Amino acid sequence: MSEFKKDIFYGLKPEMEDMKIKIFSGSASIGGNFIRIEDGDRIIIFDQGIRFDLLNKYYAGFISPRGVSELRDIGAIPKPEWYEEASAIYISHMHLDHLGALSNIPSETIVKLPSISVYEDIEEKWSTSPTWLSLIPRKYYVKLEQLQPYQTDDNDVMAIPVSHSAYPSYTFIYFGKNETVLYTGDFRIESFLEKEAFHELHQGDDLLTFLAENKDIRIDTLIIEGTNIGSERIPITPTEATKIIEKLVKNREQSLATLHWLDAEYAYLLMSIAEDAGLEVAIASASLAALLEKISKLPLEPKVIAEYTDHITTFPKTFIENMKEKTLILVSYREIVDLLKDLNSSGSLSKDCLAIMSEPEPQIEEGSEYTVIANWFSLIGVESYRIRASGHYYQYQLKNILESIKPRKGIMPIHTGKPKLFLKVLKNNKPP
Repeated sequence: MSEFKKDIFYGLKPEMEDMKIKIFSGSASIGGNFIRIEDGDRIIIFDQGIRFDLLNKYYAGFISPRGVSELRDIGAIPKPEWYEEASAIYISHMHLDHLGALSNIPSETIVKLPSISVYEDIEEKWSTSPTWLSLIPRKYYVKLEQLQPYQTDDNDVMAIPVSHSAYPSYTFIYFGKNETVLYTGDFRIESFLEKEAFHELHQGDDLLTFLAENKDIRIDTLIIEGTNIGSERIPITPTEATKIIEKLVKNREQSLATLHWLDAEYAYLLMSIAEDAGLEVAIASASLAALLEKISKLPLEPKVIAEYTDHITTFPKTFIENMKEKTLILVSYREIVDLLKDLNSSGSLSKDCLAIMSEPEPQIEEGSEYTVIANWFSLIGVESYRIRASGHYYQYQLKNILESIKPRKGIMPIHTGKPKLFLKVLKNNKPP
């Protein structure tokens, strides 16, 4: 728990400011963000995520949490006093390391969500879980409101759409009494979508475009995520990933693609590639189907595989035995092995079937076992590849971000496993 530690600050003297920005969680971990802003008589919170690093440190297999109190004690979820007198909690997106456990909120509070309908899908999914995930749904006294992009609300907070591996995702600008704060949430500066498609899906432009077109908005304090700071992974962009996928699926009769069920941008991209390649798209995930039903304009109309969809859907249904020819199947990480077995046993697995595994974000939340999945591909004889285009900006892109935002007073790193390195990188990329 850190409040104004020097090693997570750059260029800001908080003791001289009227506003207090308190990072109770996330300053030295990837995920579990909890930001409390105290500005006179107003208190607001940005995100209230779960610390999966701590959850996985103390629980595994048959060792499970005994309840909310224990999770609070180990620091996996926020403590009750962090919420005191908050007028609203703003959720940037609905990965669980940001959404958190709404049942942990200790008193009557307004929670402002990117999408109430998407949250309700999450609530339904986990409400009957026999695990700690049953803590995700809210209690009766928590009131939900949906964020309205580009509108300043009653707390002087504006939500701006950003590209990320969860839909919808927002960054927040707080227009305080004496200064303006920007909290990025999780974001990347290059989307899988063309500008027109992004604009239609997100009802407007991305953060950097918005700031470039509204130069009267000046940011004093920037709270910025640093997921990929210090990462050794090759920084593959969405554009580069798109070219690789197009090459792989070309002239294939059947392809399988895994993705996180909230990753609407990636699903949209895969459907666009399928349309260009003359492939039908089938969905083997009830959660993904429910998300895509909320999007008014898709590149093509997908079908849902009846054996994997247990709800009434607006999409036409099909069956496993129809999957053999000219089809791209979208499936979640957790269902890919079962789908593979079903295709094989029903005789619907094409001889040239190709599998593209997109690494999930956050990977620690999904808990995917790549080696095990790859072993099944090998056993059944399916050619497979793993690809990752991050939902977060890369370190080499930071300078451009800072030059676009131009924070006038200081920067607070968050959502990083390497805060000291992040501080050095920020100093080296200081805008003129």
